[in-house]
Amino acid sequence: MAELNLVRIGNMLKKQRVSLGLSIRDLSARCNIAAGTISQIETGKSSPNLISIHALCEALSFPISALFVEDSADQIRLVRKNERSSFVRNCSDGKEILESLITRGDSKMWAGVISMPPHTDSGDYHYHEGEEFVFILKGTLSFLLENNPPYTLNAEDTLYYPNIVGHRWENQTDEPVKFLIVST
Repeated sequence: MAELNLVRIGNMLKKQRVSLGLSIRDLSARCNIAAGTISQIETGKSSPNLISIHALCEALSFPISALFVEDSADQIRLVRKNERSSFVRNCSDGKEILESLITRGDSKMWAGVISMPPHTDSGDYHYHEGEEFVFILKGTLSFLLENNPPYTLNAEDTLYYPNIVGHRWENQTDEPVKFLIVST
């Protein structure tokens, strides 16, 4: 379990207090918490209890949930088109099926754009944990989910399924297919 960043929480509360033009004594009077305690909370030297946090947030008109949401800047990943890493997913009927990863880093989700030449398939059924979402960008794709009838997907069609269901796909047409696949 992640530890609370008391300095960060204190800084957020102080920033809100200052933006409202309140002194520590003013805030103390509003929420009935000793000025010394507020000072220690704002500098991260004290671990406030839930009642104190609630009282401070109420007095500052500050959402208590904001104190516990970590900065997301390190979780955001931008991958430009020219930065995608591509690889041959597999070969089918003597043709390469190309996948370009469009996510990067350690995350709970990956995504790729798959380009399939005519008359190719993904191989045997795949099984794994998580969920998968497919969005057809171009062409017509036959999507096979084990123990289900085949799904014929056309441009802009979507398909969602749990990955524990065996899944595979085929391009049975004379045209290339391009689709987005996102998996957790």
